[in-house]
Amino acid sequence: MRAFFSNGFVFLLVAICSVISIPLRASGDVESLLGEINRKPADQRLKVLMEGARREGVVYYYGSTSLSDTQELIKGFNKHYPFVEVRFTRLGGAGVATKVINEYRAGVHNVDFLSLRGTFLPELIDRKIIAKYVSPMAPFLRKGFADTEGYLSSIYASGYTMIYNTRRVRPGEVPKSYEDLLNPRWNGRLVMDSEEYDWLAGMIDLLGENRASAFLKRLVEEQRLKFLRGGSHTHMTQLVAAGEHDLLIDGYVHNAVDIKAKGAPIDFVFTNPTIVKPPSVIAITSKASHPHAVALLFDYKLSKESHEIMAHKQARWTTRRDVKWIAEPGTDLHVVSPLKWGRGYNDVVVLFRKITGQ
Repeated sequence: MRAFFSNGFVFLLVAICSVISIPLRASGDVESLLGEINRKPADQRLKVLMEGARREGVVYYYGSTSLSDTQELIKGFNKHYPFVEVRFTRLGGAGVATKVINEYRAGVHNVDFLSLRGTFLPELIDRKIIAKYVSPMAPFLRKGFADTEGYLSSIYASGYTMIYNTRRVRPGEVPKSYEDLLNPRWNGRLVMDSEEYDWLAGMIDLLGENRASAFLKRLVEEQRLKFLRGGSHTHMTQLVAAGEHDLLIDGYVHNAVDIKAKGAPIDFVFTNPTIVKPPSVIAITSKASHPHAVALLFDYKLSKESHEIMAHKQARWTTRRDVKWIAEPGTDLHVVSPLKWGRGYNDVVVLFRKITGQ
């Protein structure tokens, strides 16, 4: 009898270990596991991911996008994969990065999937928190929104546009480029966010640091550029619509489209190239406990269906080439690189504050 229970107990342990070993092995080397799965033919790859996701049953997600917008996408994901529960925790961009860094430092690996502002990505890469993963959806992304290694996968971004009051700015006065803002006509009539570091980073990319710094300095000193502290871009756009300022230099396209559609006396103009803020990105954590489920969620986030929801229902500038934006600029795009500026962001902050006195 003792031998029977002993053998049975050993058999039970072996069975338990064999079941547990699937997610544990995957979490120990998520990158290799997903890389191996990605080498399979498309139909076989999807079958393996779905079988694994059925076993896992859940995916843990930390993100900075609004709860309502995220829930809309989760609902779309669950139409295809109802057997995966997505447990979403909403945090600010810095909050996502801080939480996962602290957890990994403590040896806690609670999260599988991240979405956050791209400039936080380099630190997570350096700390080996992010797994490289090249989704089959990656080839559909617009230029500048993905890398070849599999670290950078962007889902949406904010494009810059100059927003002006149509009652205060005559058609012949509308600037065609940022340089046009040096015309004396704009003296004392321009406004900008007091923390517009992304815009300066984009200008440095295009002009070089010396020329970009000199241009911003001229706006401040010669044109008496005004800065607003602590206000959202929506609020600044509303102030332009109310006639308190003639033109917002660093306007966001989605604000302009929304407020103009409501009948406000504003319009907007794109520069060529159009500067695009560092995009929001998605990533798989290096020790994800649910690698099959998280790969399905990652792929869905980059799918055409998901991007059509974000572009057409949430008015976002999404990153797929085959999904049109509500307001296409018709210009070249210059995406401020998260991988470049994430590591040098403090430098551009210091430079902006030095030039503007903000």
